[in-house]
Amino acid sequence: MRNVTVGDIVCASGGRLLCGDSEVSVWHITFDSRDRMENMLFVPLLGGRTDGHSFIPSAFANGAVAVFTSEHTWADIPEDQRKYAWIYVEDTKVAMQRLAGWYRGRLELPIIGITGSVGKTTTRAMVAEALAGSFSVYQTKGNLNSQIGVPEMLLEIGTEDIAVLEMGMSEHGEMDRLTQMVRPQLAIITCIGVAHIENLKTRENICKEKFSITNGMKEDGILLLNGDDAMLAGKREMFSQNIYYYGTGPECEFRAENIHIVEGRAEFDAVYQEKRIPVSLSMPGRHNVLNALAALAACELSKASMEAGAERLAAFKGVAMRQQIVSMDCYTIIDDSYNANPDSMKAGLQVLMEYPAAGRRVAVLGDMLELGEEEIGFHEEIGSFAAKHGVDYLWTFGELSKAMEGAARQAGEKIQTRHFESREELVIQLKELLEPEDVVLIKGSRGMQLNLVADALRK
Repeated sequence: MRNVTVGDIVCASGGRLLCGDSEVSVWHITFDSRDRMENMLFVPLLGGRTDGHSFIPSAFANGAVAVFTSEHTWADIPEDQRKYAWIYVEDTKVAMQRLAGWYRGRLELPIIGITGSVGKTTTRAMVAEALAGSFSVYQTKGNLNSQIGVPEMLLEIGTEDIAVLEMGMSEHGEMDRLTQMVRPQLAIITCIGVAHIENLKTRENICKEKFSITNGMKEDGILLLNGDDAMLAGKREMFSQNIYYYGTGPECEFRAENIHIVEGRAEFDAVYQEKRIPVSLSMPGRHNVLNALAALAACELSKASMEAGAERLAAFKGVAMRQQIVSMDCYTIIDDSYNANPDSMKAGLQVLMEYPAAGRRVAVLGDMLELGEEEIGFHEEIGSFAAKHGVDYLWTFGELSKAMEGAARQAGEKIQTRHFESREELVIQLKELLEPEDVVLIKGSRGMQLNLVADALRK
């Protein structure tokens, strides 16, 4: 944060200063008391198992000069801690969001907001990478794209030229709250899938929720949509913002042409009006063509150089645990363990099959969570997909993935399947199976912790 005092925070959050100096400057915000930064504001949050208020003394020890509280009066504050600024608010999370919205109003830089059922993080990283050929860029750190993460990211923006923020949602109303804080000039929607369908029930509801990103945009803002997604196509007359499409069809202003895969990596021409820019990606996967095209479209629409963006993307290696290629003497790992849903599972399996390897292709897949009543059917669909696309071995982990393994076994005689109840046993058996020319894909929802399997194979 720049030029923010305790007094500013009190006014912006609607809080009340219990003690401390209102003129003290605050530079950073955190909800993790273990963070060590000078002049922090600590936001204690209420979790399922913990109450952040109990960590306030640790936050002061690590550099906090101010704290929100919804549980203290002046009399409750230890005398030796009254030198710090204690700000009473009714709800600490809401107070942080109010503060973020106020701070956004002080920022003059443009912000690009990115959402979608699949590819948010990779697209956000590629957009930021491409823009860095022309501007200084602030972007979301890690996966801080939630009701808590987005305000933290907003409040950490400093002197950059442009910001790229990832905006996630899983329930009705969440996108509206985020966009009212972020107020993006340019919004990108990558696709509409079935992630979080357990809460939102239908893809139509998911689509409606994603499009509520426009609620925080001005009428002259820009909406950049994936024209290859049937649920995003044909929306030009539905919103007041300027709509551009990216994709492979003739109706898309930004098009990918001459797509081909070279040693598992995509090459294509990015076409916009009279421009035709050759693009060669370091990342694997045909699906990354659209992610890269969105990044180059964002460059053009932000008045950055598409050519400089393409040069940056040529060297970009991707995001940790998202289709990271780890070449080892004993085998090759495609670590895509961060998260999973049916669309990203299929994309991961296609990367596995396109990757140049003389050996066998092994898929280690875990449960896909939050898919609602049709979860078994989605898992069966992935099992059949793996078998029909030529995967040699499908090893599964998790209760739901039993359906995946069963469907694969029924769909193809060539595929060899096996289900595991233990990650440790899975690792042991994988190390016995894999040979130097083999390539193994590791993918599952975050809760399955298949990153631990990938880490073990690296050793």
